[in-house]
Amino acid sequence: MQILAIADIHGYDNGIYMLEELKGLYEFDAIFIAGDITNFGPADFAKEFLDSLSSKIFAVPGNCDPKNVIEALEKSKAHNVHKKIVEYKGYKIAGLGGTNGKGFTMGITFSEDEAYKFLSGCKECIFLLHQPPFGILDDVGNRHIGSKGIRRAVDEANPVLVISGHVHEARGYEIRGDTIFVNPGPLKMGYAALIDLEDRKVTMIRH
Repeated sequence: MQILAIADIHGYDNGIYMLEELKGLYEFDAIFIAGDITNFGPADFAKEFLDSLSSKIFAVPGNCDPKNVIEALEKSKAHNVHKKIVEYKGYKIAGLGGTNGKGFTMGITFSEDEAYKFLSGCKECIFLLHQPPFGILDDVGNRHIGSKGIRRAVDEANPVLVISGHVHEARGYEIRGDTIFVNPGPLKMGYAALIDLEDRKVTMIRH
């Protein structure tokens, strides 16, 4: 499966045109969106943005999305996978948006125990997250701001792929054992990532 991973749109209107251009340049089966679709709202932007895309979409909200973005996701053509497990092309996708509540948040939060219990139950899945696991693509200066609950789940559940955003400074990817970790970087700055799951290849995109 080929995935176009994006995150941290932050209300960037031109992101719609960028994604349609990328669809003409790269082949992918679906777009996975790792949160912060809006920049502190409004929720209507999230629905309009998602409904404007011609691709299959899986999405979770971020810490800069107000709670009513979850309802907007449900009403949009995208698949809202926040706190859900869905199947697509033979893979299970477990989604968890928002953050553990540390730092700035518009209200979409989870406890570390909640994150661990939910995600650890999905073995060898794709994790679509906003906040990264602690210690992996989560560096801000010399600080790690990832979730320890997510990290515990990652270590136990052995996901095939972990897509996260949130930490703009930590754009990149890592392959650790059987798991590919990707932070595509903020779409508002022209960043995305193309992931080939079968070949375990990641292409970082600057458009």
